[in-house]
Amino acid sequence: MATNIVGSVSLSYGSHSHDESFTTTTATLTDANPFNEYAAGSGRALLDVGSTPQGDLLSKGAMTGGGEGLLLIKNDNNIGSLLVSMDGGNNWDISIPAKVANLISVGPDHDAYVKIPDSQANVSNADVVSVTTAGAIVFGSSPTVHVGTAIMTASSGGDFADDLIVEIDTATTGTVFELDGTTKKDLKTGEGTTSGYDTSTTVNLVYIARYRYTLTEA
Repeated sequence: MATNIVGSVSLSYGSHSHDESFTTTTATLTDANPFNEYAAGSGRALLDVGSTPQGDLLSKGAMTGGGEGLLLIKNDNNIGSLLVSMDGGNNWDISIPAKVANLISVGPDHDAYVKIPDSQANVSNADVVSVTTAGAIVFGSSPTVHVGTAIMTASSGGDFADDLIVEIDTATTGTVFELDGTTKKDLKTGEGTTSGYDTSTTVNLVYIARYRYTLTEA
């Protein structure tokens, strides 16, 4: 017995619209592959330079003998692209912009991997010029800060109990959030006995792309 797969895709591009729907089935179950499984989850893709293969493997969960079939993946960043490799982390032909989702037919030969663009290299000891109680932050010009989304921690000066998320919209400006990615962080007041950020603060930035996905068997 096979598992039914039903999907639809809609695209509007200015005045042009394109809608498609499809119905298919998985491969028939066998003794070697007695279940049709899927994996679903979320994560943070990171920069990965120099390793082979590059990127992070999308977890297949309990999937075993059926081969990967369809991948629905969304880039949950507000700023910064997500790269997807369909050939085991060797080539990165799929770039998903912020807040965009892709439905991809995976194929039987390679696992799917994710990472962020090499241009979003992590930054150490970035200078903080100013902050506000509403989460706004201004960075200095050296070292260069890249546009994108990053996990931010203080390397000197004011600190907070947990890491923070910063969405950087220019090379010197950004907005800082709690780890939920929606609650803006008061950087000026601090927490408890911990002072806020000021001109003596430097921060480390680890760039990420947040994503959600579902991966099915063929």
